[in-house]
Amino acid sequence: MNVFELPFNKYIGLEKSSDADYLLMLSEKEEYLNHLSTVHASALFALAEATSGFFLLNEFQKLENILPVVRKVETKYKKPALGKILSKANFVDTDKIKILEELNTKQKTLITVRVLLYNAEKINVMQSDFEWFIFKD
Repeated sequence: MNVFELPFNKYIGLEKSSDADYLLMLSEKEEYLNHLSTVHASALFALAEATSGFFLLNEFQKLENILPVVRKVETKYKKPALGKILSKANFVDTDKIKILEELNTKQKTLITVRVLLYNAEKINVMQSDFEWFIFKD
């Protein structure tokens, strides 16, 4: 699966980050603005969700026949977001080895991925924890 080929992500203009310290980005566009002229919460959420999936797919690219499904999300909007928005991701409270062991023994697992969004000035504007249910298909 390629997150850039999903129709919704194409529609919003999701891009790979031009900055090597980040994964994905939304460029500065008027279409993303809300009534306060800041980046709309739904645009930020869409970037965070795509980043979470992109991170998982990259971490488990060698595994075949797995299907990840978002189960739960907790989001904190920290600062008003302006301009280009960049993303990072990492696992929360687990490591890849434990995840692989559980997938091999139980054929399923729960994984939490933390996504942090930053503006061009490297200020954290949003944090989300995505809980993914992953099973072998």
